[in-house]
Amino acid sequence: MNEIIGFLNKNYTLKKAAFLVNDKFWVNELSDILINTNLEELQIVGYFNKSNIEEFESNLHKNQFENRYNIPANLKFISVYDFKGMDGDWALCAKDVSPELLLRFVDFKPQYLAVEICEDRISAFKIWEEYRTISSSVKIITHRVNKADQVLDWKSNQNPIELSVIFPMYNVEKYLDQCIESVTKWKAPYVEFLFVNDGSPDHSRDVVLKWAETDSRIKLLDKENGGCASARQYGLERAQGNYIGFIDPDDFIEPSMFKKLFKAAMTGSYEISYCGYNEYYEDTKTVKRIDDALGYPYNEGVTNPDIIQDLIPYCRVAIWRGIYKKEMLINNNIHFYTDLRRFDDLPFKVETFAMAKSVIAIPEHLYYYRLSRPGQDVSADDDRLYVHFDIFNYLNKSIAEKYDRKLTDRLEICKLQTHLYALSKIKDEYKNYYLQHAKQDLLSTGKDIKRTSVVIEKAIGKDNANKYLKIVQ
Repeated sequence: MNEIIGFLNKNYTLKKAAFLVNDKFWVNELSDILINTNLEELQIVGYFNKSNIEEFESNLHKNQFENRYNIPANLKFISVYDFKGMDGDWALCAKDVSPELLLRFVDFKPQYLAVEICEDRISAFKIWEEYRTISSSVKIITHRVNKADQVLDWKSNQNPIELSVIFPMYNVEKYLDQCIESVTKWKAPYVEFLFVNDGSPDHSRDVVLKWAETDSRIKLLDKENGGCASARQYGLERAQGNYIGFIDPDDFIEPSMFKKLFKAAMTGSYEISYCGYNEYYEDTKTVKRIDDALGYPYNEGVTNPDIIQDLIPYCRVAIWRGIYKKEMLINNNIHFYTDLRRFDDLPFKVETFAMAKSVIAIPEHLYYYRLSRPGQDVSADDDRLYVHFDIFNYLNKSIAEKYDRKLTDRLEICKLQTHLYALSKIKDEYKNYYLQHAKQDLLSTGKDIKRTSVVIEKAIGKDNANKYLKIVQ
């Protein structure tokens, strides 16, 4: 009840409320409302009869002097069968009432909604979907067994778009139908799909336009070719949603992926929601599930920044299997570095996990990442891998210059992992140059070699610590 009372006080101009109550509602709860709010009109709505209304009123008057509250002249006890809503701006408040009753009260169109629910009875997301078009402010506290509560805290900004999904598009005509079909099966009206045509020479834009004829959520954005980072940034700057997602349009998803990501994000007002992914091999049509940090504590929701930052070294670079709160990106100046021609998802991953205050994981593998396609950057084994040094120059400024030692340690581990990956793939004629610059890069943020090797050993094992020493010594 404290959360609901806090909600009413935060919206201090609100003077009218209806409390939808169950048969366990007691006079002391009503006393708390009267003591801690400044409501001028209050209606208590439940399965009342004449006798229990008289009992409530009698107890209220008995306790009035002792508890020092005022009883509003417009306090009424009303049966759920007689309730007709309230005039003007008013709030509907409820605690542990039947889901059917709560959903039925949509018809009365409250401007504000503040409720407490149990997770095994109804989802906060379902309630939000029902009230989102009629209420300007919604707060739903979900009580979970042996877990922290989750809080959905949403305000309408008159923008019908809640989620924007960005598709950087270049020479993917062959794969677009499968991709678009998989994402559009979720019919939510508050989603937009932004296909950024990065000067693609094939017929990709024509495929998108054909789909847009029957789905108004699909939007085509044209720009000159500038690479994946510039296409993602172009879409990001034009996205209307409160959350942002990404898909590489040669990939595809389980149709439920974005619904599940968005539901999880909304239910606890998380800044990042992510799931697992699969590698899909184009040549053999086989699927491989990828192990990742999807279990405890991330699957229950995390609000401890120190634990969230562990995802920098432990979570794979796969930004397209998550959604990100746009406000978090803007407030922390997280964007795509448009001069990077490849691997632009690496700095985005590091910066979002470094800055996020809340994260939740869905332990399901819902994204299909297509491999064995000609021209993919993941197949690079030459001087294209030198881009890592540009990437870490950016991260040295955005992460290391914050002078947070723990955060910089995680960046150092991420650097080592990236360089070891590159060294395992790069051709011999490029290896010496890469090794020299990898050493300079690692020492730029880990000048104390002994200390850094201890940190690495503790985090990712002695074998990797030895590999680190071999590079920097």
